[in-house]
Amino acid sequence: MRIPFYLEPCSYLARRSVETCYPPTRYDNRAAREMSLNHLFTWTLRSVVIVCLTLYVLTEMPQGLAATESRYSPEVVQKAEKILEAEGLRQSGKTIQTTKATEISRALTSLSRQQRELKLIQQSWKAAQAAVDLNRNQLQQMNTQVGELNLQLARVAGVNVQANNRLVGLIEAARSQIRTAMANRTKLQEQLAAERSKLTAAETEYAETVLAIRSDYEKLHHSISESLQKKETQIALRVMATNFETPSELSAAMILRSIDKRLERVEQEIFRESIPLTPGSGGSLGVTVVVGSKPTHMIVDSGASLVTLPAKTAVELGIEVPVEARQVMLQMADGRTISARAVVLPRVRIGEFEAENVEAAILDSIATDAEPLLGMSFLQHFKFEIDASEKTITLLRVAAD
Repeated sequence: MRIPFYLEPCSYLARRSVETCYPPTRYDNRAAREMSLNHLFTWTLRSVVIVCLTLYVLTEMPQGLAATESRYSPEVVQKAEKILEAEGLRQSGKTIQTTKATEISRALTSLSRQQRELKLIQQSWKAAQAAVDLNRNQLQQMNTQVGELNLQLARVAGVNVQANNRLVGLIEAARSQIRTAMANRTKLQEQLAAERSKLTAAETEYAETVLAIRSDYEKLHHSISESLQKKETQIALRVMATNFETPSELSAAMILRSIDKRLERVEQEIFRESIPLTPGSGGSLGVTVVVGSKPTHMIVDSGASLVTLPAKTAVELGIEVPVEARQVMLQMADGRTISARAVVLPRVRIGEFEAENVEAAILDSIATDAEPLLGMSFLQHFKFEIDASEKTITLLRVAAD
């Protein structure tokens, strides 16, 4: 029988072993000797084959299988777990987690309820703003109607008594509606101011809660970073990496990655910006304001109820004052009272904070020395804080939609 080629080395070793143990002599019985040699050759060949296969398996063993022989004992793992536990860390599957992030996680979860409440307040404020806008549009339409009726009255005066009387009646009815709308306007503006106050308080509370969570996160991040620098912690982490395939290289950012992502998503809803102010005469502070698409310099005045523009500035900004624009009387800082016309500015922006449909007053042309004022009709759209010492205005808005 021919031996397979891959066992020929083993066969050669077995044959040499037999011949060495039983050298032939002239006194041997030839048949008996051949039987013994065949039996011994077969046994030796099997032994050599087993040795060869064993050496092959050991040298070609997969790394993962070989690594199981060098794992740490349960006692060592238990000691490593206690070291990590003392540092607020634990092994979970193939990851290392912190046990100190529970409060932060709960705080982030509770934000969803606070956000829902904030959204309801924002909706109430928008509804109040829509009611004020509707009232303003109605007043503009009624004033326009009165103007047209007055023109018709001028044409028929002294010519057609019946038409004259009819127009006078229509004008009086329209003016009565205007008085009613003006009274309603005051109530609507008070409601809007109340809703804005509630919204400002809610936005401030929400933003402060998020800032507090971020502060707690930074403290935890620093604490974990210090723990990872300790020698005993590093040894314990090596034990876990060997036995449970946890990451061999760890950082606080890796351990807190999921918490950080949740916090970043929440922070994206909060818009905060500090805008530098320019000092002016008499201690005033000014800022560049974009009206529509054109910039102009205004004095920030939280005591002014409206955005106020001199006639010259309004022309420079391309603002047209309708003939039927409502007349308002404004009191200046020096005590003077001056006439102005009410208009609505489609868009007003400072920095990244923009408001739409902002009420403004265009001063009569006689107020040549007046400065543009950024009043509450714009500022009320945001939570704002003016720091006179730092010469900045900080605005806050929360997008809970």
